[in-house]
Amino acid sequence: MNVVVVGAGLAGPLLAQGLSRAGIDVALYEREAANQSSQGYRLHIAPEGDLGLRACLPSTLYDRLLATSGKRGSGWRLLDPHLQVVREMLVTPVDEEETGRHLTVDRLTLRQILLTGIDVHQGASFQRYELLDDGRVRVFFANGVVVDVDLLVAADGTHSRVRTQLLPHAEVVETGQSEIFGKTPLTDTVRELAPAAALDGFCTVVGTDGRFMPLAAQEFLSGGEDYLMWVLGAPTRLFPVDLSTLDKAGLWKVAAELVADWHPSLAALVGLAAPETVHTTTVRTAKTVPHWETVPVTLMGDAIHTMVPQGTSAAVALRDAALLCRRITERTGSLLDAVRAYETEMLEYGFAEVERSLRSIS
Repeated sequence: MNVVVVGAGLAGPLLAQGLSRAGIDVALYEREAANQSSQGYRLHIAPEGDLGLRACLPSTLYDRLLATSGKRGSGWRLLDPHLQVVREMLVTPVDEEETGRHLTVDRLTLRQILLTGIDVHQGASFQRYELLDDGRVRVFFANGVVVDVDLLVAADGTHSRVRTQLLPHAEVVETGQSEIFGKTPLTDTVRELAPAAALDGFCTVVGTDGRFMPLAAQEFLSGGEDYLMWVLGAPTRLFPVDLSTLDKAGLWKVAAELVADWHPSLAALVGLAAPETVHTTTVRTAKTVPHWETVPVTLMGDAIHTMVPQGTSAAVALRDAALLCRRITERTGSLLDAVRAYETEMLEYGFAEVERSLRSIS
């Protein structure tokens, strides 16, 4: 049996790790070139994501993940623009061996760990697939590579080309919000400026006009350079220009200006950011799709259930990878039966989380 996974973000490599451990031939294809740096900073991994990581990773890699994760904070807090705590939710101690850990990780560090020992075909952009008469699938890449496999798995994100072909009716829509995000080195000066809540977990500053600013420190247990991640989000209409037309320096300037009427520490924190780390995105969400007729092509993570970022999307994608791996490796029937069982379960919890995330911004 052989499997092709398209997309080497987080879920794709985790699935590849799990299938490889089970002795299944799996190849990972990524559209980015080897020298192209992916975006992403601090990530919260909810317990279901931790359980997925444990299930698929060799113990040596899981231990490395724990060793390079971030220091644990006490919880989540909502602040007003004057940095006063409005609401807080503290993490209750639980049996983490049974229920999974809350982890904070650096996305690029996690990705490097997930890719350890995995052969990645870089610069290979998925083009299309064909279903073959023998029940297999032929996969075409833009660089001319063509492979025949038993299963094609799409982990290629919100703009998934595989989803476009498999489910042309599936919709990913804009929520009307945009974000500018970046990171600021966690120097002594930044520690003094940052809200205490940002150094002790995760916090979000919320205004009365739709503006919001998540802040969280990434302090590595070992290795890595500590930083403060920040995001400035707002209804797109509140931004003075089309953010897609700005370079990094322009985005950096707009972000500082948009919080100039809030506590002065916030604009100062943005001003101390490394300009090359500043990016922009719009906030999107997937519309629920009914289960389709199962074929030897399936989807994981943002490729099927893109959701509003609110701390669980990474964990859900990792849960997808672990579930699909388990359904494949423990199957007693056909491969399609295993894929169908995965899709049925994934669609239920995945779109339930999409709906929950939408309520967080309503």
